[in-house]
Amino acid sequence: MPRVTIAQVAAEAGTSAMTVSNVLNNRPGASGATRERVLAAARRLGYRPNLAARHLRGGRTGLVGVVTHDLTSQYALEIVRGIADELAVAQREVLISATYQDAHRETERIGLLTGGLVDALLLVAPVLDDDALALLADTAPRCPTVVVDPRAFDIAPPTVAVDNYGGSRQATEHLIGLGHTRIAHVCGHPGFESSADRLRGYRDAVRLAGLPTDEVPDGAFSHEWGFHAGTALVERAEPPTAVVAASDLIALGVIDAARARGLSVPADLSVVGFDDLPLAAQLFPGLTTVRQPLHDMGVTAVRMLTDRPDSPRDVRMDTTLITRGTTRGVL
Repeated sequence: MPRVTIAQVAAEAGTSAMTVSNVLNNRPGASGATRERVLAAARRLGYRPNLAARHLRGGRTGLVGVVTHDLTSQYALEIVRGIADELAVAQREVLISATYQDAHRETERIGLLTGGLVDALLLVAPVLDDDALALLADTAPRCPTVVVDPRAFDIAPPTVAVDNYGGSRQATEHLIGLGHTRIAHVCGHPGFESSADRLRGYRDAVRLAGLPTDEVPDGAFSHEWGFHAGTALVERAEPPTAVVAASDLIALGVIDAARARGLSVPADLSVVGFDDLPLAAQLFPGLTTVRQPLHDMGVTAVRMLTDRPDSPRDVRMDTTLITRGTTRGVL
């Protein structure tokens, strides 16, 4: 089927090709009524822009690169899904690479993509060693970058993250409100600022309530670490009655450790996670957790690229406590 041209849209709308071009490229100059008439004509005729030609004329590729730490976890996939959805709205294509937390591979991918393959770059939970940061600083003028969920926030590229402190504090206060007085915190990766912020939120909540802190430090955002830490907690002579976990996967590991020792969740142990991955609602009982707006974080990162230079330098998104079946009051 022959491609519909701008001239055909102009004839259908009763206006000039220049006006049609301005409207379709979202440039000023047409009245509201004319704009609606042009868009309606384009829809009737089935007009589709020739993106390849547009990018060639502008010296751009039309591609946005995404380098993510993982493509197997629900956490990363939810963020990438938000990125892809918003890029589709913006009529941009995406080129995705996964590094699986290999710093050398990450720097190589960044160098390859920013060397002319893509117009902009999105990094999801990257390692960002000194070599990668130096490379990003060098390529920033020609390839803008936004980092989603950085390990550290004192970096040059703009960032999108959540209120890790507030979310963890709210989770802990939820357990305090249920009457728990022995509340443990199973920490995440020690090299992540998000882990430190979640630990601070927990500490402040229990201290303000006059309760002792009980921390299992230096872990990882994994089920294996949660199971290991949970086993150590429930085998104590006086175990905690509740656990605030630094991630959903940690929380699931804690729950499995408790059940492996014959304990019931939440009858014997209440557990709160952090993420609200899709599986959190699929379990029985459903996991009480702190929701990170993962899909919206991806959407926001794309908008920070496409809306430049008016976008904020850094964005901190709110979290939400989702109460399900793994917490209950002390009897």
